[in-house]
Amino acid sequence: MASVLIADSSAPLRRAAQFLFESLGFEVAGARDGAEALSLVEGLSPDLIIVDARLPGFEGAALVGAIRDLPEGRNACIFFVTENSGPAAVRAALEAGADDYLIKPFDRELLSFKLAQAKARGHLAARPRATRLVQDNSSSWRFRTFGKAV
Repeated sequence: MASVLIADSSAPLRRAAQFLFESLGFEVAGARDGAEALSLVEGLSPDLIIVDARLPGFEGAALVGAIRDLPEGRNACIFFVTENSGPAAVRAALEAGADDYLIKPFDRELLSFKLAQAKARGHLAARPRATRLVQDNSSSWRFRTFGKAV
């Protein structure tokens, strides 16, 4: 199963995007700010990363560049998401290494189309996963699939 990291400061948007991606068969993680997004990229090595243009702690294009500098972010497909940032912000993100962009609000059909384009270009390919045992701050243990072995 492919994984996606949704980096957006808006909790309602993260939940809506999570619903869309889960309906398309993705395993989903979310980040509230740029620092958390970088940490999750290092820990989870997602196949797809959704980066909001106005993320606290990072300007969108700077976060895209920082993700590309990480070994786990070099091969990930990155979609830059903007609302009112304008063409200059989209261009800066694409120059920093984003593979494509989306404009809010987006729906399932547009997202499916953009994902199909990314797959056709070879930017989005599910990588083999490693399974490890994790404890989730409760007394129970569960198996979880991650992008890299730890």
